[in-house]
Amino acid sequence: MQPAPTIRVHVAWSDRSRSVLLSPGQSAVIGRDTSSTVCVPVATVSRQHVKIDCDGHDWRVTDLGSRAGTRRQGLPLQVHEPVALFDGDQLSLGPGVMAVIEITAPAGATMLRTLDDSGESPARIAAANPAELLEHVLKASRSIGQASTERDIWLNAARALNEARGLGIATAAAIQAEDAAKVTVLAHHGQHDATFSRRAIEQALRTPDETAIFERSAEGGAGATLMSDSEFVACHATTLVSDAGTNMLYAEGRHSLGSARTHFAHFVGIVAQLASQAVLQLRRSRFSRYVSPSIAALLAREGTDTLEQVPQWHQASCLFLDMQGFSSLVDVSNDQLASVHQRMRGYMDELTKVIFDEQGMVVEFTGDGVFAAFGVPTSHEDHIAASIRAALVAKRIVPDSRLGLDSGACLFGPMGARLHAKLGLFGTVVNRASRLEQLGRPERMEAGILCTRAIAADAGAQGAAQFLRVGMVVPKGLQDAVEVFEAVPHGTLPPEQANTLTALSLQLEEARDTMALLAVAHSAQQLAGVHRRFAWLARTSTTMLQNPGAWDGLHRPGK
Repeated sequence: MQPAPTIRVHVAWSDRSRSVLLSPGQSAVIGRDTSSTVCVPVATVSRQHVKIDCDGHDWRVTDLGSRAGTRRQGLPLQVHEPVALFDGDQLSLGPGVMAVIEITAPAGATMLRTLDDSGESPARIAAANPAELLEHVLKASRSIGQASTERDIWLNAARALNEARGLGIATAAAIQAEDAAKVTVLAHHGQHDATFSRRAIEQALRTPDETAIFERSAEGGAGATLMSDSEFVACHATTLVSDAGTNMLYAEGRHSLGSARTHFAHFVGIVAQLASQAVLQLRRSRFSRYVSPSIAALLAREGTDTLEQVPQWHQASCLFLDMQGFSSLVDVSNDQLASVHQRMRGYMDELTKVIFDEQGMVVEFTGDGVFAAFGVPTSHEDHIAASIRAALVAKRIVPDSRLGLDSGACLFGPMGARLHAKLGLFGTVVNRASRLEQLGRPERMEAGILCTRAIAADAGAQGAAQFLRVGMVVPKGLQDAVEVFEAVPHGTLPPEQANTLTALSLQLEEARDTMALLAVAHSAQQLAGVHRRFAWLARTSTTMLQNPGAWDGLHRPGK
């Protein structure tokens, strides 16, 4: 039995990452404790979260009783029950923390395999002489490295196979296979149109990241369907897998491989790896503008190419933050402007970290503010609670700020012109969150964090914050009324006073005459010194006394 390979564990969180190389006999603990092999200083990570070790032949991961739990490939692990690890496995250690497993071959061996002509059982082949591969590999690497799109990467990879001298490749293609019968051509280069052997694709799918070769024997059989003028077919499945299928390189040749068979198998595998790594890097660079490194790496491996998709409906939570007094802050001399900009950038760096820590996405910076979203581009059930946790921390970082939040269905994807697009969200949820942020101004509703019932009624959000009812509000520019709450840290108001505030806000909405409005104004004024919400109710009900007949129970602060 082959000895266990060495593995590299890549751990990423927020804007940081760390890798550790493990050999058989070694183990690693990932956790928040400083004594852990990989210390992840994130509150949701347990002191000793997971352990990775080897039983002599296989690597495995064990959840050590963590609070947030551990997921492998999206499936939760049972506490203290080891689970086998494979190359490319992704571990989620709670919000914003992930680990990726990279398994290497044992010393002196190779992960590439080829098929015997006589059967389907793969047989290992010896490693090729690096000198024989160097010329072809360098040319392929340069060509793939010059590509700026995924299609160009795969086209250059197919071209590198087709143009490799001495290998007799007549046609090469990059394909995406959901199964052997459902194949999409990503790129093609060669002398005739691409046709594909189901047998070769099936074998490659069974042994991902390895090269399957079928070659016509002297009797004319190959164990796979070949073109009439082809002598061999080769297929290599990469570890790039998405809902659309597995990315693969496919080649057919007109000459017998002979002694070049080993050389050829390694060359196809190396080109496939060069292309897949280039694709991952391109995807990560696209997403790194919006999300944390860990989420960018996850999206890249999942094959999510959001910038090239039609916007899709998602359940998401939107957060808008605006700094008060920004105009006066930048109204300084040119000599002082640089220091103001540096100060602003410091705020934005801290806010970005808060958003990334909660698996959120920075949609855009708005000069003196930020628009963030949770639940996109990767969905997670906790996005509402994540948004309110981020809002509370952001308010501590920038005390003189206003925030607005809402949650629901919205379109997510590329926004803007066809020639210049960026990731964004579109819909009523976005508009409401933006309007609520504006309503927090002192002359309107005088609030730090305003949100809708969609946020305040969520169980996870209620565990993160206390919600004080404001009332039914018709935001400027919108037609429908929405129930609005102010989010504050737990313990801001005792439960009895919070209930009194809710009762008074409901009483004000039902008041339709002078006596009812006076009763609300009197009761709210008595508690005005307890919290600004009571003071605001007192002022609002007093204002309505000027024209009781015009009050219909809906606040319209924009008018």
